[in-house]
Amino acid sequence: MGTSVETLQFQAQTRQLLQLVIHSIYSNKDIFLRELISNASDALDKLRLESLVDSAPDVDASDLRIELEVDKVARTLTVRDNGIGMTREEVVELIGTIAKSGTASLLEKIKAAKDAEAAQSLIGQFGVGFYSAFMVADEVRLRTRRAGTDEGTLWESDGEGTYDISTVDDLPVGTSVTLHLKDADSEDGLADYLAEWKIRQIVKQYSDFIRWPIRMPVERGAEDGVTVTEMQTLNSMKALWAKARSEVTESEYQEFYQQISHDWADPAEIIHMRSEGTFAYDALLFIPSQAPFDLFSHQTKRGVQLYVKRVFIMDDCEALMPNYLRFVKVHTLPG
Repeated sequence: MGTSVETLQFQAQTRQLLQLVIHSIYSNKDIFLRELISNASDALDKLRLESLVDSAPDVDASDLRIELEVDKVARTLTVRDNGIGMTREEVVELIGTIAKSGTASLLEKIKAAKDAEAAQSLIGQFGVGFYSAFMVADEVRLRTRRAGTDEGTLWESDGEGTYDISTVDDLPVGTSVTLHLKDADSEDGLADYLAEWKIRQIVKQYSDFIRWPIRMPVERGAEDGVTVTEMQTLNSMKALWAKARSEVTESEYQEFYQQISHDWADPAEIIHMRSEGTFAYDALLFIPSQAPFDLFSHQTKRGVQLYVKRVFIMDDCEALMPNYLRFVKVHTLPG
């Protein structure tokens, strides 16, 4: 049994940010899935940490995972995890209000951005996360139960200023976010996010190196008139830069280099380093064996690929690579 539904208002700044996200900021709406998967990964990290310090029987870290589920009839896409989950109070605090995340400053920076690309870069730095779901969905439903508690929470909104929240029973530990998707619209940058190939493409581009398996049931033909469905893992989880150099073989380096560079010659040099201090990072840099053909072109793009918590953030981050090293074409730097 669940309690009666309570309708609440988004915080004023949250409403402003929602409208900017939905109508103005992103030119690449695929980002929404990256953000939801990142949130799920964080929840799994938190549950794993709690399982190491908490002996509560409700904390089960034996099979941590992220699951994606498509319902083509209902036009829904669900992102589900069995991570730490949230209480009702945490749902209201984290989704209904975002004052703690520097919203006022973020809004001013977005409004001051001179073009869509600059605004998108700002969003990538601050992380809109959950709110990006409203770019592709006309309704979002969240179900969650925190580990160690008995009551679950249901949250629903169309992103227009209010949300409904209620307490429900019989929810598993973790969080599921179900998006009722808008119709595909190429002019508005809305792809068909029910398509298996599109989901695979987004996961491969942004979330391939997430430490937890991202699984999805996939139809694989029929046997005796019955559709056969199998659960497939979509991501490789092989973030070489997060390992010690002694744990990575030369063949793994070569395979990774070829995968991301499309250069079938071996690199001249591999630099694998780790820095710890005020800023901690790992870097994996590849020096090509031949100079790129556009080395002296003014239009040449340069910079490293930037990952944060194994999530792809941006290509060609110029601030992390000086111009005189622009020939270092293929590299990965998680920050």
